[in-house]
Amino acid sequence: MDQNESRTMTRRGLLRLTAVSALCLSLPTMTGCMTVPKYKPIGAGEGKSMELIHCNIVDVIQGVVHHDRTIAIRNGLIESISDRIPSPREGSLVIDMKNQYLIPGLIDAHCHSTLSSEAEFNPFGVPTMLGQVKRNYVQQLSQGVTTIRDMGALPKLLHKNLELIEKGELAGPRVVFCNAFTNVYGGHPDLDPADVSAFSGIAMAFTGNPSLWFKSIPELKEKMQGSLENGASFLKLTMDNKSLLCGKGEIPVYSEEELQVIFEFARRNNLPVAGHIHTKFGFDRALKYGINSMEHSLGDASLTDREIAEMAEKKIAIVPTMGIAQMLAAPEAFDKIPEEYRNDFIDRELSIRRQFLDSTPDHYIEPAIHKKNVEALQYYREYGCGNLYKNGKFMAKPDFYFHVLLYGPKNLLKMKEAGIVIGCGTDAGIPYVYHGTLWREMEMLGRIGFSNQEVLRCATINNAKILRREDKIGTIDKGKLADMVVLSANPLVRIETCRDPKMVIKGGQIYEVSPLALKIHESDHHG
Repeated sequence: MDQNESRTMTRRGLLRLTAVSALCLSLPTMTGCMTVPKYKPIGAGEGKSMELIHCNIVDVIQGVVHHDRTIAIRNGLIESISDRIPSPREGSLVIDMKNQYLIPGLIDAHCHSTLSSEAEFNPFGVPTMLGQVKRNYVQQLSQGVTTIRDMGALPKLLHKNLELIEKGELAGPRVVFCNAFTNVYGGHPDLDPADVSAFSGIAMAFTGNPSLWFKSIPELKEKMQGSLENGASFLKLTMDNKSLLCGKGEIPVYSEEELQVIFEFARRNNLPVAGHIHTKFGFDRALKYGINSMEHSLGDASLTDREIAEMAEKKIAIVPTMGIAQMLAAPEAFDKIPEEYRNDFIDRELSIRRQFLDSTPDHYIEPAIHKKNVEALQYYREYGCGNLYKNGKFMAKPDFYFHVLLYGPKNLLKMKEAGIVIGCGTDAGIPYVYHGTLWREMEMLGRIGFSNQEVLRCATINNAKILRREDKIGTIDKGKLADMVVLSANPLVRIETCRDPKMVIKGGQIYEVSPLALKIHESDHHG
């Protein structure tokens, strides 16, 4: 077989594979072309109550524990909190929490639920990728995350998964979403799907495009309106002028007129605006327009006291996602890590990163994906960062993320002192950052200098404020949704206990962690 014939056969094989993949994506009850096992949580019947007795309730605002309380739940809401023990006739269902600790349901305020965390697209691994996308939701819920904010999705695939969660056919958190990125054509994420696969157009006919990529103001207005009508509750902008991908440089940005149109649309429709911001260029524009939340941390500037004060005055929140800097600051790109990137904090983070990469995190990612991710790190040395994109390798710039580790902690601590609302999110779905690992971001905030109480607030009530849902979630209080995580020890004393939830309660329905874990292993086995 000559080279041309081999190439033709490869293209035919890819076309057939893409057709099969598209079929999988078009069937909402399928994961990698296999049936998703249903999981039925425990809960009281409609109109009946459930009483959780002997609860140690963690008050994340006051930083105290209310011992031996009873929580009454009805129709998914917390009906009352008291110190009485109900008689068997008063409650439809009574469950003894045995003095374990209950915290509010955790919130991942920045993730991408329809992305599979792969560093390299494998056209022959599409069934595994599809299985992982379904697993994302299970992994989040099993780790105590009862609400996520999806910051840019494959919209059609997202809505199919939301239908499965709503029907009880897929265990997962509630999802607050923006549908796709509201981005200028070629702006971040500046990865043209056609560069990844010649058949991406076929796939996106079933999954939807994660980028609006508008080319004119009329098109921008039309696409924002369409996203709003498709259930979006906020807008996600991409404010940087530089690519984060090795081998790419400057990227297109919004004009001032386009930003005026976007923010006017947001005000008119009462939509908060969140912005991907890794650069001072993006920060300055976001500060000028009074964005609602900044996403990520700067990798090219230390902020002045005046800038942070203005941020606080305009009530701009931040979800720093520092964990992505830990994972994407790749020492594999260097013969020796430059001295400018060496300090005690960075050395410790790189050690933690290495431990995670060397582990077998099967509870968070399909083993085949993790294996390929680790192998892909060799591309930095094999090609050199500047040559990766033109060789079809889409890797992040390690130098930039080392700078995030240098600038980010100082900026963040100054924001904390200024009273800025700081949330907690993972950016899970991007390469090397896996769903269900909010605890890693929480612990990293602790190493930066946040107290355990502050960490818990970031992951609960602060996130709820950023999502504009603090009246429904974020604390364990009467009238709020019954979202809770059961822990064996007091997280105000030991935040690491959040790694291992004993039980997860979402909307008054109890999800035991072990069956959720079993569900993942069943998915692995059949995949």
